[in-house]
Amino acid sequence: MTRVLVVNAFERGNRGDAALLSVLLDQTRRALPGARIAIAGFEHPERWPEFDGAPNLGSIRRYSGEEHIPRFRRILRKLSLLPVVALAAVRPPRRLLLAAARLLPAEPRRELQALATADLVVSLGGGYLNGRADFASDLNILFLLLPLWLAERFGVRVVAGPQSYGPFPRRLQRVLVRHVLGRADAVLVREDISRERLTEIGLPPHLLTRGVDSAFAFETRSDRDWRTTLGIPADARIAIITARQWLDEAGQRRYEHALATGVRHLLGRGYHVVLVPQVTCAFQGDDDRRTNTRLAAGIDDPRLRVLRDDTFDHRDARALYAEADLVIGTRFHSVIFALTAHVPCLAIEYDHKTTGIMRDLGLERWVVGIDEVRAATLPALVDSLIEHRDGYLRQLREVLPPYARRARDVSVLLDAA
Repeated sequence: MTRVLVVNAFERGNRGDAALLSVLLDQTRRALPGARIAIAGFEHPERWPEFDGAPNLGSIRRYSGEEHIPRFRRILRKLSLLPVVALAAVRPPRRLLLAAARLLPAEPRRELQALATADLVVSLGGGYLNGRADFASDLNILFLLLPLWLAERFGVRVVAGPQSYGPFPRRLQRVLVRHVLGRADAVLVREDISRERLTEIGLPPHLLTRGVDSAFAFETRSDRDWRTTLGIPADARIAIITARQWLDEAGQRRYEHALATGVRHLLGRGYHVVLVPQVTCAFQGDDDRRTNTRLAAGIDDPRLRVLRDDTFDHRDARALYAEADLVIGTRFHSVIFALTAHVPCLAIEYDHKTTGIMRDLGLERWVVGIDEVRAATLPALVDSLIEHRDGYLRQLREVLPPYARRARDVSVLLDAA
């Protein structure tokens, strides 16, 4: 029986990442019928023991970075893992390394044993492998690459799922990425910008496969009636907005003021507006509800809904975007969810993946940088999106089917396995 370990899965509170994981599990089961699949992710294995039927083992990264314990204990946890990592670096016999792993706490031990006994390790796609010019980013990249590097040490095949990469401003980051990904069996990149960045730091072009964000292959099975839940009439027009915390204080204030102006403009045009938290993660306080609360402050209109629920899953989220007539999306997976439901979107870019993917679809004119959004100009962009709705939908009908088929391709998994 083929053993597959999925690493670098995040929290289901990030509904885009949850969709990527659902797609990967489905594709793996189709590519490798009967495979035994486990997840080494960022969710606590006691609280979330499984995801879509695959057991969650926890991970070295989650265990060493848990925020709910005192900082001194986190440091001790990281130090306790160093001997095994150092031992792995000298390529000991597998039996010796697994014997040493028995000295580790249960959670990192489970991931290490799963890495050693897997036939295939797949790093979940997304947009997490990037850095800033600081030591915290160095550590983050190290722990993200660690399971792939250990798997390679064990002689296990490694595939990096469709991902955005970079920037990597520090030499150490570039060395780590080149060293680990350069030994993988396949590296999928979801836009040309990432491919260029990886070749610039020394990865051979033949290793890089141009892929498509897996969320384009995500199909919802939710039957949730969102209009009834939100109290919106069946014939009413709906605009959905997703926002996030991203900029420095002055920039964030300017961005939120622009979005609030957009909300008022849409309400003035007769739309019901829903502020949706695409991400509600406890880790590092990445919870869009905080931003949405600030956006709604001072807007007194019964047609504005601020969704405060954090229990709806990625399938429910996809069904919600399908109810919209237009979306202004900062969280890019909210844009993908809407596009796959043939809903016109204005994408606010905080990372290069937005322009890269929208360019693939011929929709790059509908991208505006997060630091360029202004209250004086956003209403005109919204009006233009509404005016060009028919042309936008024609473009989606033409380009989306073949693009989504590429996202459903499982040949890379088959080749690697």
